[in-house]
Amino acid sequence: MARRTKKENRIPIGVPPVELEHLPRAPLKLAIAQVRFAPVFAVEQAAVVADFQAGLGERYLAQAPVRPMDQGQAGAESVWLFRDHEKDWTVSLSATSLALEAITYVDFDDFAGELAAILQTLEGVFEPRQEVRLGVRYVNRIEDDRLQKRGVGFFVNEQLTSPVGGDLGGDLQSSLCELRFRERGGHVTIRHGLVEPSTYLIDFDHFSEGERDFAPKTIVRRVQRFHALIERLFVWSISERYLKELRGAGK
Repeated sequence: MARRTKKENRIPIGVPPVELEHLPRAPLKLAIAQVRFAPVFAVEQAAVVADFQAGLGERYLAQAPVRPMDQGQAGAESVWLFRDHEKDWTVSLSATSLALEAITYVDFDDFAGELAAILQTLEGVFEPRQEVRLGVRYVNRIEDDRLQKRGVGFFVNEQLTSPVGGDLGGDLQSSLCELRFRERGGHVTIRHGLVEPSTYLIDFDHFSEGERDFAPKTIVRRVQRFHALIERLFVWSISERYLKELRGAGK
């Protein structure tokens, strides 16, 4: 069997490892960790969902569930929502998925620990048997009037924005690009572009698909690995001058 080299384990752009502290000015707008599993129809029963809610604890308040418009439609399922108003985190549960969403967070370890507890509650109440997809997504929006004055290159890595700033000039009005890479055990998608004159989107989605045993501890470890790669990609995707600003070094 051929020996796999370290280089073969890296995604094509080969971003280096980073140690990134909390960025007080980070453009993060949404962080999501979601696991999909084989259908558990007990999730449609409010009485059983009440046990799940109790397991979440008092911090999470139930929101109005999202019901399918057509109750008889094949594949239609309810989505139960629980929100922690203090942290602005939301848990969403359906018969085929569970997700933890955060508008913002200070410490990823806190987010991962919360996800671990929620997965344990899910397993204790509903006993899902089979995972079919796991994904971590980070949506960043750089909202700054200087995008119009100084151009995209002031904020974003030129390797990502090329050919803007070259022969085509720097007066970009709008753009949207999707890049997808194969990564060990899954894929990484980067969606980026100038979606408004003063808003640049950088959206990372790291996911894996395939049937495997539902194992909360293993899921959390993979989420941590997905997060680490996305963090590296984020640092690579922005300019050094913008990274200094995010660290609070002035504007």
